[in-house]
Order: sequence, then structure tokens, then C-alpha cells
Amino acid sequence: MIPPPFKYRFEGDSGVDIATQKIDAVFPDGERRRVVLRLGAPFIRDNVFGIRSELENLDRTDGPLAGSESFDALINGIAWIHGRLRVFAEKHRCTYYWPDSNDIFDYSDYFNLT
Repeated sequence: MIPPPFKYRFEGDSGVDIATQKIDAVFPDGERRRVVLRLGAPFIRDNVFGIRSELENLDRTDGPLAGSESFDALINGIAWIHGRLRVFAEKHRCTYYWPDSNDIFDYSDYFNLT
């Protein structure tokens, strides 16, 4: 979901999600938070391909990310999610798990970007 202050950035976005993945973020104080990784369908605005990439319930929506073509925008969206998960884990010392599980969600392995 795009927070209202950022909606203008996504003009042209159909609002259709092409991929989602739920995970749980667990913080040092024991808080467990359901997070939805979300990619929107690439869209064209001002002759640039954009994509909405979100970590719902963890990090604010930013962007949109862009690419030279729709496939490039998609790759950038996936890489952004991976990078934001890493930065957020380092900053807040949280650990990611598969939903309702004690099995670690290894985002580097999942996105195979290492």
C-alpha cells in the first residue's frame, strides 16, 4: 500500500501486484511483525519504466525505482528489496523468519544475490 504522501510518485502505477512474499521480522525485544514483500507491475511514466517495490509493515515505500526497460525495472525492484532487508536487519538487529515459523528466512539465499 502506498502511503498517501508518496502517491504522486507512482502516477501511472496500475496498483496491481505481480509478486508478494510474507515473512516475519523478529526484533531483539521479542516483537514479531508480519512483513509483506511486494512488487508492483512495471509501468511507464514520462518514457521511463518504473516499478513499485515495498516492504509493507517494515519500511516506508520509496521510489518508484526505474529501469531502461520493464525487465530492468523488475531486477532493480528485487535488488532494492534485498538491500533494504539487509540494511534494516543491520540497523534494527532483527531476524527474518518464514511466516508463523522458527525457520530463518535467508533473504540472500532467497534472492540469490550474493
